[in-house]
Amino acid sequence: MTWWQRLWHRTRMEEQLEKELRFHLEQHASELIAQGQAPNEARRQARLALGGPEQVKEKCRDARGTRWLEDLLQDTRYALRTFRQKPGFTLVALLILALGIGATTVMFAVVNSVLLRPLSYPEPDRLVTLRVFTEQIGELWGFSNLDFGDAKRESLTLALAAWTYGGGTISEPGEPEYLNGRQISAELFSTLRISPVQGRAFRPDEDRPGAAPVAIISYGLWQRDFGGETSAIGKSLVYDGKPYIVVGIAPAGFQLDGEADVFTPLEPRQNTDPRMQNRGARFLRVMGRLQPGFGLAEGRAELALIARHLAEEYPKSNTGLTMIAYPLQKEVVGDVGSTLWLLLCAVGLVLLIACVNIASLLLARAVSRERELAMRVALGAGRSRLARQCLTESAILGLGGGVLGVVLAFVNIHPFVAFWPGSLPRAEEVHLDWRVLVFAVGASLLSGLLFGLAPALRVPVRGVEKMLRAGARSMAGSSRRLHSAFVISEIALAVVLLVSAGMLGHTLLALSSLDPGFNVHDVIAARFALSPATLGNPEQVREAWQDVLDRARRVPGVDSVTLADIIPMR
Repeated sequence: MTWWQRLWHRTRMEEQLEKELRFHLEQHASELIAQGQAPNEARRQARLALGGPEQVKEKCRDARGTRWLEDLLQDTRYALRTFRQKPGFTLVALLILALGIGATTVMFAVVNSVLLRPLSYPEPDRLVTLRVFTEQIGELWGFSNLDFGDAKRESLTLALAAWTYGGGTISEPGEPEYLNGRQISAELFSTLRISPVQGRAFRPDEDRPGAAPVAIISYGLWQRDFGGETSAIGKSLVYDGKPYIVVGIAPAGFQLDGEADVFTPLEPRQNTDPRMQNRGARFLRVMGRLQPGFGLAEGRAELALIARHLAEEYPKSNTGLTMIAYPLQKEVVGDVGSTLWLLLCAVGLVLLIACVNIASLLLARAVSRERELAMRVALGAGRSRLARQCLTESAILGLGGGVLGVVLAFVNIHPFVAFWPGSLPRAEEVHLDWRVLVFAVGASLLSGLLFGLAPALRVPVRGVEKMLRAGARSMAGSSRRLHSAFVISEIALAVVLLVSAGMLGHTLLALSSLDPGFNVHDVIAARFALSPATLGNPEQVREAWQDVLDRARRVPGVDSVTLADIIPMR
């Protein structure tokens, strides 16, 4: 019979054990009576020979191999019954734990999604982003189109792709609206190893000057303007006054440094953008995938060699230029990692303070239970057995607080991300997954262990008779020292958090009082674009912008207006 079957049929086995002990007791008593002893004396001698019935039962239960689980179930039922008797204490402890574990779970969910989870591409560890370094300026994020073309042709260790920012007004289908766009090289989707959900990616012959205008649209634009119909492939959209044929739908959530709705080929810009033929215009973002059999070190060595060749061939624009490859995840995350780890440590301290608070409550509560524990010791319970009971109670309390904490985290995770100052990298990927739930369970059990150690260490092993007689209601010297240590720990941790919060507040006040060189109060910014019909007539462009300014000045409450291509401090 397996241990699970022994546990499942525990009641029947207890009945069998009781019958067997009674049989042995009666058998031995019958033998003694047959030898001439009186019945009462024979039964007494039989009981002495067999030993205490309960002790014998305990030994038999230990032999089954399920004793630990039976004790755990017994301790769990007892703990739940005890908590029902003290609803005020239970509610306070659960709320304290829920706040601590909830805050910690939220921060770990953000850290896990932004820093720990790999990028959502096949083999993300082989994706890199390329930058250039010049002696005059330093490190730059952009490549020139000509340098990108040369590096793509010469590189054997990297499959390269490029993209740049764009945007414009889409006038058909639907109402005219300004949309963010990206110009991408034909290799981008294959480099990332992703495929459109409908249609196809760009072909190489579509990414060259004079090719027919084609576009890939975002999943969101597909749903909004095309109703999510598969017939959208092959239809036309008018983007910046030019008709494009839709050849693909990008996967949901696909981003290139922010959301974009329209993706068009890069190389056709050579007819309209003079930067495409300027080796000094570094406006392309370049990414790559390491070819099979090559590592990051080999890729960097090859890029250094390519940069030297270009510097020798084009000394005017490329002298002192170096190409550098970094893991793509580092580029995507940026420098937010240190901030997230700092916040996780801060909420970890909050959880630790919560554990110390509950430990103090449990220690005070243990004073009223001294007589109960002493009675258990007098009945034969060992210190380890009572410690397991105390730890079981704290573990149940910890898991209960953990469940409430996960609920709080689920409710508050998205508002927390929405209120993040600026833009949080990979914010759209932040959610609770199985890793976060495992972390929450681990934090709950660890918290239960931490605040359960205090009453477990205080289990009485000496002076049991004195406790039983006095029914001790005062705190012993060792308990007072332990309680004082908890209070000191709480104050120390709180001081650390307060000092850190004060330093952060002082920094924010200092930043808010900096003089940027212009009045930032009562200033608003709006983004818009002229209609494609207006842009098609260069003579009307200046008049159109002037009309926008004149109409904005007539709005009540407007003091002054201006136009800007780049908004300062945004």
